[in-house]
Amino acid sequence: MTTVTIDGACLLPPRAGIARYLEGLLAGLRHVSADDLDVEILQPETRRRTVRWVLWDLQRASSKFDLLHLPFYYPPLSARCPVVCAIHDVLVLEHPEWFPRPWADVTARLIRHGARRAEAIVTASQHVAEKIEALCRVPRNRIEVMPYGVDFRVFGAPPQGEIDAILAHFGIEAPFVMQMGSFERRRGLDLTLEAVREIQIETPAMTLVLVGEARDRVEDLADPPPWVRFLGRVDDAFLPALFAGAAAVISPSRDEGFDLPLLEALACGGAVVASDIEVHREHFEPAVVLFESGRADALAEGIRKVLDSGRSEALRHGAVEHAGHFSWSTVAERHLNLWRRLVNNAG
Repeated sequence: MTTVTIDGACLLPPRAGIARYLEGLLAGLRHVSADDLDVEILQPETRRRTVRWVLWDLQRASSKFDLLHLPFYYPPLSARCPVVCAIHDVLVLEHPEWFPRPWADVTARLIRHGARRAEAIVTASQHVAEKIEALCRVPRNRIEVMPYGVDFRVFGAPPQGEIDAILAHFGIEAPFVMQMGSFERRRGLDLTLEAVREIQIETPAMTLVLVGEARDRVEDLADPPPWVRFLGRVDDAFLPALFAGAAAVISPSRDEGFDLPLLEALACGGAVVASDIEVHREHFEPAVVLFESGRADALAEGIRKVLDSGRSEALRHGAVEHAGHFSWSTVAERHLNLWRRLVNNAG
């Protein structure tokens, strides 16, 4: 039987967004039939630098693999087996100023080189696929677009009693707006703070709840206003109630490859206000309120629209329905079909 080896290093703590993709893919694989393929996860014993793990350890071991699937952007320089690489975005190629140097320079070179050598590339949006084709000079027929999914065992609309209990657990009182994800320059936290400050004038009881880790120093959070609650990273079990309990869930990113937190918020009945970047329009436009990216006043106006109770209820109902179209089982089936085709071609 042919074995597909998946690099599972991203599943080791501390986990980042890439782990969310791989967790979802593995969950989907458990629900689909793959009698002709054996899937194994390969991990280092302890967390290692990605560059060393991929370029040294996986390079040396690659001759033992039938097929290697890489969740993190680039493969070994000269793998001795067919390789599939997931490139979730090309932000480091388009906006190196958003990332620390020299990490950005090295990663950009590895992505370009690896994309040209991989047998296939997986990404979640047509927009990113077009960027990969242009920036990495990869033929379009080697790029597979597979929108990511929702783990419906975790993310779904919770009952009001659960919402009330979890808000009480965190000491959060309504009304509040919420932003979820890692906080870095591109994620638009500066816009959120300015927009909520404006909403505060009209609704003094409004608070802002931030869920996630700060990857960049955010000056406004060094001495935050009293209406900001920074929860840090919280267990997934709490997220549905936070998403559903928020008056608005905000996704003001200046660019994204897909935006899984936004999709998970929709699955929980969140009323989402999102920047009008390409991937938000491509995947979520029917179910979210869009605002002009980069404009805090436009974000504030989007929040006002969601605060209207009639608009909010319709938006929440449509959010759950829209999220139902994104399944990790479908993602897994498409990965299996891709792996089978590559194995057959190699044989």
